[in-house]
Amino acid sequence: MKKLLIVILLLCTVFTFGQKNEFNLIKLDSTWGQEVLRFPARNMDYIGVGDIRFPPKGWINPEHTFFWSYTYAWSINVNRKIPESELEIDLVKYFNSLNKVDVTDKTNSRKASATITKVKKKKSTSFYEGKVYTYDRFATNKRFTLNVKIKSRFCKKTQKTVLLFTFSPKEFTHKVWQTLNKIELEKGVCKN
Repeated sequence: MKKLLIVILLLCTVFTFGQKNEFNLIKLDSTWGQEVLRFPARNMDYIGVGDIRFPPKGWINPEHTFFWSYTYAWSINVNRKIPESELEIDLVKYFNSLNKVDVTDKTNSRKASATITKVKKKKSTSFYEGKVYTYDRFATNKRFTLNVKIKSRFCKKTQKTVLLFTFSPKEFTHKVWQTLNKIELEKGVCKN
């Protein structure tokens, strides 16, 4: 019986730690809150995983510097580069789902919209900036604008795309972006 218990514990440990790498797409310490989701999700048909990280303090506090400032990474089975127009659609789907928007309701004032522009390309990574016009159903119950930066890396070997989004209602010149701009993907995200 004791041997069986040890084997079960070892299997649980291997399973737990073996799965952890898949969900740690973003290189941040454990003080950042984490939510993980599997795609398809948020009305998107991609297959893969998402890793959402929230700063240690202030995400939900309208008076805090880090209010609505967070990062989100996707590792999805898309074997091509994703254009700006598709990123805009994906962000609209994500925020409409987050805000539980009935997209068939033409009068719904919570509906999101987005504009994304490619700002540069470096090897297999494209960099984008833009704005998401959305609704805050968590703290203020008001419409607001999120600035967004996106790094999109197409992984040729694994034929998938890894995206890193950073969001904040603060302008790109605000000090919060000093922290957000340093956020990187974990090494090896293209290998799995």
